[in-house]
Amino acid sequence: MLSRVVKNNSARHFSTQVSKAVDVAIVGAGINGMNIAYQLKRRQPDIKIEVYEQAPSLGYGSSGYSTGFLRALYSFDSTMELALDGINAYKNWAEYTGLSKPQASFTHTGALWMLGKTKMENFEMKERLTKFGVNSEVMDADAVESRWPVLQTSPMPSYDSNGEEVEFKGGEFSAVYEEGCGHMDSNACLNDMKKVLDREGIPVHFNTRVEKFDMTDDGSKVTGVTLADGQNVSANSVVNCAGPWFDKLNKPANVTTSTTMLPTRIQVGHKHVDGDFLDLPFVADSWGDSGVYFMPRKQNKQLVFGSIAHRFESEIVDPDDYNQALDPEFKQDYLNCLFHRMPTLPQSGEIHGFSHMYTVNQDDVHPVLGPSDSAEGLWLCHGESGHGFKLAPAVGSLMAQSITGGTKIGGDASETFETNVPVEFMHPDREPLTVKVLTHFA
Repeated sequence: MLSRVVKNNSARHFSTQVSKAVDVAIVGAGINGMNIAYQLKRRQPDIKIEVYEQAPSLGYGSSGYSTGFLRALYSFDSTMELALDGINAYKNWAEYTGLSKPQASFTHTGALWMLGKTKMENFEMKERLTKFGVNSEVMDADAVESRWPVLQTSPMPSYDSNGEEVEFKGGEFSAVYEEGCGHMDSNACLNDMKKVLDREGIPVHFNTRVEKFDMTDDGSKVTGVTLADGQNVSANSVVNCAGPWFDKLNKPANVTTSTTMLPTRIQVGHKHVDGDFLDLPFVADSWGDSGVYFMPRKQNKQLVFGSIAHRFESEIVDPDDYNQALDPEFKQDYLNCLFHRMPTLPQSGEIHGFSHMYTVNQDDVHPVLGPSDSAEGLWLCHGESGHGFKLAPAVGSLMAQSITGGTKIGGDASETFETNVPVEFMHPDREPLTVKVLTHFA
């Protein structure tokens, strides 16, 4: 780990064909790559950074397809802290970005967690949220149905192989409402971050695929990158933020991690709604045999829905060759869950949808962040498992601290948009975290 990014004043690194030299080369112009670039520049204004993106413009990767939902609730306190640090930046987006008129803004919805937990478990969840300054409420069935009349709280039934309904043994309904949750438009955030990088003098090169890491002869150190056109870029630090494409660079360079991450197809749908359906919170529904989330988009009069159950999140894909449509059987499964939970949801109207990818950590569904033990000079930022967008400003801080040897912007962390979560928590070679359920809501 470097104590500080050493200025790269010469193209001296092990190649006679180096055409440019930078301090930090970042692979991928998604929400994480651009936040890392910005957070580096915030603490070292003279640092020379370039970002390389294989797509022709912003939004082609996972970031552009994110629902942009922001929440505090996670299984681990450190993840909650990282999430709240990210939310702080999003809720103060103009201040964080320094843009006088940013395109993106925060929309509050709150979140209703119907996760099949007992009343006692939900009060424990409430205590954890309170510890982090997050208001919440444990709600029974009557309270939920009174506050949101379009919801009904009976468990989603399951059936045996003969089509007979299986007796539900899940106990009494209990849920937690988390205040302060909401969403941002992910593409608007990407556009804003690109304006920030333009202002800070950080080039983002589109249609520029990184072919490989440049290594020392013994493979112990990354010294830069080779682009698809053959150009060599010398760099003291290289950051792999390539999302689902990360292993196309890691694997040939023999870069390994202690957990396994795979590009996983995720399917999302949306339908037109009106009235009370637009006043719903974000709802995570695994009560009974359900396994979906749904959330209103008031400005578009849409209900967006997707998965929180493993049965929807198990298809491993080639990031360059997969079906980007919404499968008919998935759409029907989603709709069965939605119509059970919202019996008055109009059945007419077209359902639209798409598929994209999460890079899912198969061992603990948490990101891999920090310096690689496989090669000096390489930092990894992938395996976000669906958390990438919401954590991105804080991930930018964590990674920038790591790359610069712990450098922080002075002052209160909430005012300087820093995080105090240690890089060791999500280190690429950590012991896998212990989670009860391997979904992106862990």
